[in-house]
Formats: sequence, structure tokens, C-alpha cells
Amino acid sequence: MKKVIIGILGTSEYMKTNDAFYDVYKYSNNYIKKIVENDAVPLLIPLVDDKLIEETLDMCDGLLLPGGSYIKEVNFKVIDYFYQRKKPILGICMGMQTLAMYSVNIENKERKRIIKPIDTGVDHWPIEVIRKNLTTLAHKDYVNEDSLLYKILDRKEIIVNSLHHNTITEVGSNFKVVAHSEDNLIEAIEYNGNDRFVLGVQFHPEVLPQYNNIFKAFINRCKDDISM
Repeated sequence: MKKVIIGILGTSEYMKTNDAFYDVYKYSNNYIKKIVENDAVPLLIPLVDDKLIEETLDMCDGLLLPGGSYIKEVNFKVIDYFYQRKKPILGICMGMQTLAMYSVNIENKERKRIIKPIDTGVDHWPIEVIRKNLTTLAHKDYVNEDSLLYKILDRKEIIVNSLHHNTITEVGSNFKVVAHSEDNLIEAIEYNGNDRFVLGVQFHPEVLPQYNNIFKAFINRCKDDISM
């Protein structure tokens, strides 16, 4: 069987300076390495002037939505392209939040109202973002037993890293919340059904080897789908 191709959506840095050579996309190598380690092929998805290149998206068997700091409108178009074709989607940190916003948009609700600053008194960005700190474990999450995430990890309680200032407050009816933090923030969401693999986690499993099964399950679902 040929290796599956996982599209990775980058963070665009268009027009932020007057340097003509600084119109770039950024892709964290941590995500790329995880895809390769799990026997799949990463494909960095370009977005020319925030427009979809459908031929590129068609080449991908699944979509990885990475963390970041700014959600753009085109992100929802990319998600919709994969969602409507029932191709697997994995969202991490901001990627999970983008999935949540997409899920309420399906129902024509206002997206921005489901994102808010964390106000629980718990610091969910407790470290300086340097290499040696990324694996620092910050808090416990509690995973629902009737969830895909529980099936993947086989654990009701996990300890995770944390790098976010905002949180989501709800998801659309086609999705469900499947994990909470100790201070009751939403830490994982997934599609509420079996005909699609759509999973989002707030933490960063790409730098935590103990959660590699998340990537393995995602890629295995891509393999299963293309073999049908």
C-alpha cells in the first residue's frame, strides 16, 4: 500500500514587512517529523493569496491543523473541503479551536463568540516557549470514556502540556466535547459519529511521545479510508 499523504496547513506571514522576500508560510518541524515517524508523507499546503488550490488538497488523504496564533477565514474553507469529503482531520491547539469555530458555523452561528480569554485563575501558558520547555507537563485532563480519544489513549486521566491563552466554550451539534482540564476548560473535541475521523486536542501531542497514538490513529484512519 502506498503511504498516505497528510496535508499540513501553514501560518502565513504575508505583507507583515516591506521585505519582498518575507512573504512566507511557516510550518513547525515538530508536526512534520511526527507525520514521517508514523510512516506517512507530509505535504505543506500553500494558499496563494488565501485562495484554495484544490489540486493540492485533492492530493491529501488527511489534514493536520497545527497550533498558531491567528485564525484566518481561509482556514475554514480548507476544513470544509476535507470535512465534506469525509477525509480525516486532526486539529492541535489553535487547530482544535478552529475546528470548534467551524462546527458552529455549520449551523450559521457566530463563530467568534465561542472563543474567550481564559479567566479561571489557572495559567495555561506557564512556560517560555523554548525547545527544552515544550514537554513540560502543566495539568491533568479528564477524558470521557465514550469517546474516540479514550479509545485511542485508553486512559481517563492524562497529564498534558499547555500553551494557550484562549479557550472555546462550545461546539456545534455535529461535534462533542470529550475532555476537560482540572479547571473545566474544554481540552478535546471530536465529530459525533463514526463516518468521519475529526479530532481536536488543546495540548501539543507532537512533542509528547506518550501521546503518539493520536497520530497513529489519525494516519491509520487515512490508510483505512483509501483502502476502501
